[in-house]
Amino acid sequence: MELRHRCNRSDNNQQMETFQILQKPSDSDNNESIRNQKCLSAIPTFLVMLIAMIILNVFVYYMDSRLPGIIETNSTNNVFVAKRAMSTLIKLANIGPRPVGSFENENLAFNLFKTEIEHVEKELDNVNDIVVYNQKVTGSFILDMRNWKYLLSYEDLQNVVVKIDPKQGASDAILLNCHFDSVPAGPGVSDNGVNCAVMVELLRVLTKSSELRRPVIFLFNGGEEIILQASHGFVTQHPWSQDAKYVINLDSCGAGGKEIMFQTTERDSYLVDVYARSVPHPHGQVMGQELFQSGVIPSDTDFRIFRDFGNMSGLDLAHYKNGYVYHTEYDNLDQVEPSVLQNTGENLLELVKAMSTRNATTTSKSHRTKYVFFDVLGVYMFSYTELSGAFFNFIIVLVSFFSVFLTLRFVAAGMNRREYTVHLLTSIVSPGCTLVLSVLSCALVAFILDSLGYSMSWYAHKTNLVVYYATASLTTLSVVVFHPKKNRSRTDAELTISAFNGIQFFWTVLLFLSTMAGLRSSYLFMVMVLWPSATNCILGFLGAHRTPGLWIAVYAASLLVPITFVFYLTQLFVSLFVPITGRFGPHVNPDYIVGVLIAMSTYATIGYLSPVFALVKNPRALLVAVGTLALLSAVAIVATPLGFPYSGGAVLPKNQRFDVTLTRRTFYESDGSVRRNDSGYLIVNWDRQSPGSVANSVPEMARAVRTDCAAELLCGMPLVGQLVYHSSWIPHVSARPAADNVAAELPSATNTEVVVTGTGDHRRRRMHFNITGPERINVYVSPYPGTRLTSWSFSGKPEVTTTWQGHDVYVIRHSRAGESDVWRFWLEHESSYGFDENTINVTVAFNWVVHKRLVLVDAFRTFLDSFPRWAHVNHAVASVDAFVY
Repeated sequence: MELRHRCNRSDNNQQMETFQILQKPSDSDNNESIRNQKCLSAIPTFLVMLIAMIILNVFVYYMDSRLPGIIETNSTNNVFVAKRAMSTLIKLANIGPRPVGSFENENLAFNLFKTEIEHVEKELDNVNDIVVYNQKVTGSFILDMRNWKYLLSYEDLQNVVVKIDPKQGASDAILLNCHFDSVPAGPGVSDNGVNCAVMVELLRVLTKSSELRRPVIFLFNGGEEIILQASHGFVTQHPWSQDAKYVINLDSCGAGGKEIMFQTTERDSYLVDVYARSVPHPHGQVMGQELFQSGVIPSDTDFRIFRDFGNMSGLDLAHYKNGYVYHTEYDNLDQVEPSVLQNTGENLLELVKAMSTRNATTTSKSHRTKYVFFDVLGVYMFSYTELSGAFFNFIIVLVSFFSVFLTLRFVAAGMNRREYTVHLLTSIVSPGCTLVLSVLSCALVAFILDSLGYSMSWYAHKTNLVVYYATASLTTLSVVVFHPKKNRSRTDAELTISAFNGIQFFWTVLLFLSTMAGLRSSYLFMVMVLWPSATNCILGFLGAHRTPGLWIAVYAASLLVPITFVFYLTQLFVSLFVPITGRFGPHVNPDYIVGVLIAMSTYATIGYLSPVFALVKNPRALLVAVGTLALLSAVAIVATPLGFPYSGGAVLPKNQRFDVTLTRRTFYESDGSVRRNDSGYLIVNWDRQSPGSVANSVPEMARAVRTDCAAELLCGMPLVGQLVYHSSWIPHVSARPAADNVAAELPSATNTEVVVTGTGDHRRRRMHFNITGPERINVYVSPYPGTRLTSWSFSGKPEVTTTWQGHDVYVIRHSRAGESDVWRFWLEHESSYGFDENTINVTVAFNWVVHKRLVLVDAFRTFLDSFPRWAHVNHAVASVDAFVY
């Protein structure tokens, strides 16, 4: 029974209220002895938790990697057949790399899809009509890429467009998009041949489907890798684009595995709900959308063009596993299994049918809201409106707070107010402090590894992340074991219950704050709180606090659900982010990023169970042993090949990336005389270890210096954007003049002809450019102070791309796919002080990227061959001419 009585303080005789539990004298000592017993043995507890975590991870890995069985025959004409899609993919892969402007892209690949579509036309029945349109586009537009506003100009790009028109149905069409071009470095099997092959098979199936109620447009676009230009040509110039209201964009930043639905439009985002309820293998996280749109992931897709220029609503899907092979020669057939195509095809088939029904895309004001969506192990996807999610989150917050205070009220019985306050604050503040310390410990490990030159030593072996960062986080979490018992009246079991409730309280606060901030990713905190809070409530009402062992066992069991979900998200983001860190550049330490990710994952999983450690009889020796083992393992990893960041070979390559461009540069004075003339190797360093990682194999890297961006406009290099700041420059050493040495390697002649004409206003003049050059040309324009660019022959008004030495800079990036090698345009600029002095800098950078057109001299070939086999080197040739007018 509980008694409350008053007593006097010993210091000032002031009355004080206390709480006491009265028990039978005969039972008190015995019960207290039992409750204070350390009931868990160190080694068995450690092994049980280790085995449980391994089993959960294996289970999650299995569910994440599970793909459907392939279908090889189609007797009913209404199922997706992966074998036929694979046949199309093999034909496309055999063509090889398909950069825009190459014969492989503009002829072989283009004709392949025309032929495949002709085969589909021959099998037509009388269910739907089909129309084929071969489009050639030329145009321009301004696109903001990571705060650099480029003017993108394109010429003679090709699209293959097919339209399935139901006999009866609505006019609003559904657009499916893939791109068949690739980067020059690889055959682009996954990026994006897989999805184009899937679309061909979908075309076969859907032309015979009687379920369609809306037209379906298939866009095989021939120019995505040159910054989304062919899709812009379709959206702005094709007559069918006006009918396309909904888009499903297909792309890839990896190879193999499930495709993930990672982005949707805010308008008509209820299409997520259509996806969740129709596809047989759902996979997507709204957290991925918020990360992607924040710019953390250095990539973009055609989806942006359809959304921003075509005003379409829709979904963006991509394959992301094995991102190591993205944009390399290893993006080949060896990385893709037929089951990958089966998974994507089955999902798209059901999704298109659902979106095509009359009622599936009915718009209303209630649908003009953001949606929360997340899948669970690829089995089921939850989707609901942001408002519904916020309401549900707040209900969970209230339930969680109630359950925490209900339990703490029982556990803290017998304390005075001061003791209770200290106990409560300790319980709810400790988890946040522990997480901060856990993150800081991982940041310290990242700093040490980077200082010693061992950053990214987990790149090829992801399990090293556990040794470095999970163990560092666990060491911090173990402080709960040695936490001094401020209140000696509490047993270890009661303190364990309080610690569990404190962690639950911490996650509840995060749920509340993230919901108030409007983050749809708050669903993660919702999952972390829902199960333990419900269990806590039930245990509180049943009075399970009177048997602490039972309470701890049931509560710990309820945590397996959120822990499994966190493991699932961790595997997803590790699979995505670890390969991407190979493209962050040398100025970003990716260890901080992955270290924080692992610290938070460790805290959300093992950290949630860490209060159990307080019940271990002799934890200190075990923790010292585990810590020593982790330290020795870390030392062994960095001192052996296990810590080497890269691996070669064609099976599971984890390459370090380099772009090497042999560049000739000529800088002219305003009178036409040559001010400077040189040549050398421009090296793009893609990750933290560059360029020092290859110094032993490539002796010339010892002469590499940082690009000089102060002396010349945009560093005087053929690259623009952030890449130029990740670059090194190796000056060319040759007995022959530099210009002659490089000129032998230029596949075609270059020429820049500028004709200056008046405009009727003595303060304005027009410059007409006739530029002869290769398939890629960049032009940088920087007016002097007092001069500004007023208009040009391209679409829209001139917009500043960036600044150089305080001056505005306009960047024009041109891509050509046709036969014409002369690019014509004009610029008009205004000067407040006339044109008797220099008014404008113009730099023209020519880039030859189609490898089959390049004839490399022995010196360049020897330099490329000197890179180790674990380095993937993409090469090109460039020429830069800088003028002053």
